[in-house]
Amino acid sequence: MACCLALTGCGESEEPGTPLEEETVIIALMPSIDANPQLAMRLRELVDVYLLQIEIDFDEVDSNLMGLGLLIDDFLAAPNTETMTAVRIAWLNAHSTYELTALHRYFAGLALPEPESLALFQIQYRLNHWPILPGYIDYVEGYPVSGIVHDITVTIDGPGLQEQHGTFDLAEAALGFHVLEFLLWGENKEMGRLRPPSDYDSSSVLSALQQESGLTTSQLSNNRRREYLRIGSQALVDDFRSLQRLWANGSVSFRERVDSLQSNEILSLLVEASTTMLTEEMLVSSLYPLLNGDYSDSIQSPYSHSTQNAISAQLFGVERLLLETRTSAGATLDSILVKLSADFEELFYQNFDASKECLVLLYSTLVPPQDPAAALQSEFEIVECINLLSNMIDHLEQTKFGLTREM
Repeated sequence: MACCLALTGCGESEEPGTPLEEETVIIALMPSIDANPQLAMRLRELVDVYLLQIEIDFDEVDSNLMGLGLLIDDFLAAPNTETMTAVRIAWLNAHSTYELTALHRYFAGLALPEPESLALFQIQYRLNHWPILPGYIDYVEGYPVSGIVHDITVTIDGPGLQEQHGTFDLAEAALGFHVLEFLLWGENKEMGRLRPPSDYDSSSVLSALQQESGLTTSQLSNNRRREYLRIGSQALVDDFRSLQRLWANGSVSFRERVDSLQSNEILSLLVEASTTMLTEEMLVSSLYPLLNGDYSDSIQSPYSHSTQNAISAQLFGVERLLLETRTSAGATLDSILVKLSADFEELFYQNFDASKECLVLLYSTLVPPQDPAAALQSEFEIVECINLLSNMIDHLEQTKFGLTREM
């Protein structure tokens, strides 16, 4: 972390207060959006377009989750390499589509009243919590009968899994995308060491010892694992639809509230959603722990080795809001921010493009270093991504700071 801070500070004046004073003067001179009626009108129309985009993206997640469930049914009817590969691809598609909505969900957390925002957080904990403890779910290396799958005292149904979800620790997740990821890929510590389809073969014969101990076929590990995969998939659909309903109800009141908000307040919400998402999802949850040598809990999708997909989707969500969400006249959020800050277009996108390239490369090739030289190289790559991402966040934060000064 000290290395990160040292690099982040490179090029800054060492005179206390000088950079801050210069920055304050620049920001204080930023124009107010409400002072420009045409710009204010464009922003309000842009928010209407964005709210519609949220609904479209949520519907696509729901559709992909439904498709995942159907392919899981096909797989359980005929467990083999082909059907399992199809399910894995469907999981990757569904999860990337969900991560594309990360910005929407952070925006919803800011736009909704506190009770609804808290309920949103709780639903998201069931949907996509990571890291998880794989041994809490099923067998892992060295522990062949661990987890809920092998604990016949745990009922595998919706209420039973909800009760087990985070009962004693947040990482003891029993539901969500990453529980399904582990059930589909296994530990897969090295690419290619995948969970075999035979783990999902239906078992209908009890051994003499099993009969003597009073077991039923439904309590056999393969059958419990099959049920776990099916119930876990349905729980994803149910929880995401709860999230959709929460937003659908809350967005009605938010649309009504937009008219009473200043344009600067509206823009500040969009900017804060972006900076909070980038900070929480990438810096706090992953890059900072990586820099401290935590290579286990800082990777979002370690079993499918697809963290770079999630990162790409999250970044695309921000990029699309800035550049591709357009009013009927073609105005974008980017064009509004450029009006507020002459440096935004050049400095922000320099760091955005470099951050995207740095992060995708980092997570595509990331492995725990095996020697000091590899550890030093890995640290350098992580710090580079942190600095680029931090610069990008800073440019957005400066714009937001200027807006709040105008209110």
